[in-house]
Amino acid sequence: MINTPEIAFSHYDAESTEEILDTIVVPIYEATHADVIGNPFYSAGRFIERVLGYLKAPNFEIVAGQVDGHPVGLAFGYTLPEAARWWQGLTTPVESDLIREDGRRTFALCELMVHPDWQRHGIAHALHKELLLHRSEERATLLVREDNTAAQKAYAKWGWNKIGELKPYPDSPNYDALVLQIG
Repeated sequence: MINTPEIAFSHYDAESTEEILDTIVVPIYEATHADVIGNPFYSAGRFIERVLGYLKAPNFEIVAGQVDGHPVGLAFGYTLPEAARWWQGLTTPVESDLIREDGRRTFALCELMVHPDWQRHGIAHALHKELLLHRSEERATLLVREDNTAAQKAYAKWGWNKIGELKPYPDSPNYDALVLQIG
């Protein structure tokens, strides 16, 4: 059985996220992506560019978890707008209704990261639940690398379903696109 430590959650909107970008968000990203950070797609600079773009999206929210006052992980995302770029890059056929967006239907979970020192303690699941708990959207979506078997297993256990495969950028890896009913 996993012994989940006492986690304190802090919620941030787009404006307040800018205040923790350099002190919490980027350090957690660098620690969780140390094995791939040398790849230009995963560089801290490219990650910051993506985050700055997410901050402009509607209803952006980040949840950071702390144990004994120390940041241990975070999760963030936003509501997909009607003309969402999210579904561009699908490499498998998907029913058009599955990718229809109206600006209120889908929450895009962009990142769920737990510092390596705190992994396998239930923190990822706690962050996941905390972020999605009060969302008004009917469903959530995320992209998970095809080769990330640990994440694939966790998301399946938490009820996510694969709807297709996607390559969002020319230099990105291939991802599985997953959906979870939340509303």
